Amino acid sequence: MEKHILSKSSFIRGLQCPKSLFLYKNFYKERDAISPQQQALFSRGTDVGVLARQLFPGGVDASPSSPFKYQESVKQTQKLIDEGASIIYEAAFIFEKTLIAIDLLVKKEGQWKAYEVKSSTRISPTYLLDASLQFYVMTGCGIHLQDISIININTEYIRKGKLEMDLLFKMTSVKNEALKNQQYIKENISRLLDVAMDTRQPETPIGTHCFNPYPCDFMGTCWKKIPENSVLNLSGTAKEELFALYNSGIKTIEEIPADLNLNEQLKLQVDSLKLNRMIIDRPGIKKFLDTLKYPLFFLDFETIMPAVPFFEGTHPYQHIPFQYSMHFKESASSNLLHYDFLAEAGLDPRRPFIEQLIKDTAVPGDILTYNASFERSILNSLKKEFPQFSDEIDYITYRIKDLMFPFEQKLIYHPRMKGSHSIKNVLPALVEDLNYDSLKIGSGSIAMSAFEQLQNETDLFKIADARDALKAYCEMDTYAMVRILEVLEKVTL
Repeated sequence: MEKHILSKSSFIRGLQCPKSLFLYKNFYKERDAISPQQQALFSRGTDVGVLARQLFPGGVDASPSSPFKYQESVKQTQKLIDEGASIIYEAAFIFEKTLIAIDLLVKKEGQWKAYEVKSSTRISPTYLLDASLQFYVMTGCGIHLQDISIININTEYIRKGKLEMDLLFKMTSVKNEALKNQQYIKENISRLLDVAMDTRQPETPIGTHCFNPYPCDFMGTCWKKIPENSVLNLSGTAKEELFALYNSGIKTIEEIPADLNLNEQLKLQVDSLKLNRMIIDRPGIKKFLDTLKYPLFFLDFETIMPAVPFFEGTHPYQHIPFQYSMHFKESASSNLLHYDFLAEAGLDPRRPFIEQLIKDTAVPGDILTYNASFERSILNSLKKEFPQFSDEIDYITYRIKDLMFPFEQKLIYHPRMKGSHSIKNVLPALVEDLNYDSLKIGSGSIAMSAFEQLQNETDLFKIADARDALKAYCEMDTYAMVRILEVLEKVTL
């Protein structure tokens, strides 16, 4: 049997960057480590793919015994076809040294139809190329496809009782697009086979393609010579412009000429780094601080966004709040108090969340959040879902003020912020003894994944460990806000 050199994923990789394909084929072990966020996305895609099999029950799984034994899968697929199977999961084919595996291959009234499942809510150009490649390989292997479709998530679906697969998923035929792309697929298979089998590494410079359509997992290799204070770290301008600057020979922020036309925020970043000091707009910060009135609440929400809705009355990818942390100071000199909420897994957390939040914020006072638009959007959703709490939710929303504002407006800027106003960058720049590095959960996306995983976890020790880590992370977010506000108050004295 013909061995494959390209796969569906390596073909898409090669279209994005031939150097990435070469490195993948020849220096596989040098890939960047998969982040917890990326692994969560991969797992979500796998889970949704398996769930979609319920659209065509009773099929036979042709998956290989390991990811490195796809020859088994190809043989098993052909055997199932020869034996008259009508529904095959993960059917695999090799044509022109290119391997594909289709999520669902279904024979109805003597005609084959192929379905590729995606956990996204829209069909991207990359997905169309993906399906076009699958169509090319399958038809090349003699499969007469009546149609090929992409199955993805229907965001308009509202869960009412048991999951309804025919409503959760939507199918879109992409055969016409696949047919239009066949010559393009043929030409690029030939080109990318040459890249994969060549002993010479392509000379592909870094660029916007490093991020599009997916962040490349060889950036640790290709970007290792990028200087720490690279112009590519500047924020507030398009990546294309930053790469143009970089490729013109201006590699670092220190090298930017004084007469280069920059907007005010970019100029501030450049000046801060060149002077190696924090730049402070004291009147601007004081004006912001004058809008705050004690008592002060410091509030942060965490949410999940399950592709497949867990709870009654929710839709795919809906933000479901499951946790908050809140620090409280009655006055600038009073002791700091802490309150929190973390829902029990398996139960709809929304009503307990809002009921507890209403109790914990009953005392009048401003409520500080970091990126207030997020908390406001969650509260507005809860108001629609629980209109009986409208007045209380309106009262909370009215009091919210945004601690991100002075950093978003660059009223205070430190070179260590690296052009970002994210709290993950602001905190270590302003408060040297505090950061997220020692936490088991260090970001909102990891917290989201951790709570989603708790929905099916039965190990009591793992549950306790995850809940402790979630509480520690969310508490850090609001304690960070307390310390950041202290810095703002200090610099205006």
